[in-house]
Amino acid sequence: MPKKKRLLLAITILLAILAGLFVNHWFALAGLPAVAGLVGGKRMYRYVRAHEGREELARNCRQYHASAAIETLKKTERPGEPFLFVVLGDNRATKKVPPVIHRQARRENPTFLFNTGDLVRYGTAQEYVERYIPLLEIMEPVPVISVPGNHDRGARNDFAGYRAVHGTERFSFDYGPCRFVGVNNGKRARMDGDDIVYLRRELSKSPIRHKFVFLHIPPTYFEDGVVTVTKRRGFVKFREEFRALMTEQQVDEVFMGHIHGYATKITDGVRYTLTAGAGAPLSKRLPTEAQVHNYVVCHVGPEGYRREVVRSIGGEWVRRAE
Repeated sequence: MPKKKRLLLAITILLAILAGLFVNHWFALAGLPAVAGLVGGKRMYRYVRAHEGREELARNCRQYHASAAIETLKKTERPGEPFLFVVLGDNRATKKVPPVIHRQARRENPTFLFNTGDLVRYGTAQEYVERYIPLLEIMEPVPVISVPGNHDRGARNDFAGYRAVHGTERFSFDYGPCRFVGVNNGKRARMDGDDIVYLRRELSKSPIRHKFVFLHIPPTYFEDGVVTVTKRRGFVKFREEFRALMTEQQVDEVFMGHIHGYATKITDGVRYTLTAGAGAPLSKRLPTEAQVHNYVVCHVGPEGYRREVVRSIGGEWVRRAE
């Protein structure tokens, strides 16, 4: 349960106890349904209106579907020529910061951009229209490909708004000497057996020089030595299968979101990178230096693969090769 909701629940219980002590217990009990209605009313309202505007959103966003983005990329592919792509994530919750970061990312002139999820706060069609589509318009004509985050599930946990915009919750394609594979682990089950099967099949299809994987929620083993608290937010189920698969398939880099900030580490020869600083409030779970708005620039050419992280520090964009 989010911190604000836990706080509201705690205040509600405290008020009920005080009402029982200083007025009478019948008064306290009578007030509980009203308070519960207030707490759950907003969620019920979102549930009832969850699909409102979804069909119109889908009609107007076909050019943003992953299939359309990949088809556009295939038309621009020039074998042997260098290219770069940008990765960022977690732009939800605010209106001011995400456009600034996307404009800066657009200045990199990337061939395409990946988003690691949490595109909006509640997953409604209205949010996508008002907050996310303008970011895609900033990036045009650069194709944007995304995996969904847990906040993209929507009130009915069906990712309806996300699917209206991007069409699919998974993707897999080759571009140049690279293979890009993304899965949805923002669902309640996080990672499941079908995700592992899909990743294995797509990553092992044919020999290729570089492999990249995209998902929203990191495995818990990534958090070791990265976060400053003992409680983990990553996925547990299938984490060891995922870890073994990334190593076996010699994945160059796994890009993730969910914990707002930037961190990177190498585990079993595979680089795991948290890039979740595209606008959401920065996480206090990370060290101070990791609490930064950021994006990652990835260069691919005949000489191989190299990367840079671009951080917003003191109002300036600071670039560093890592």
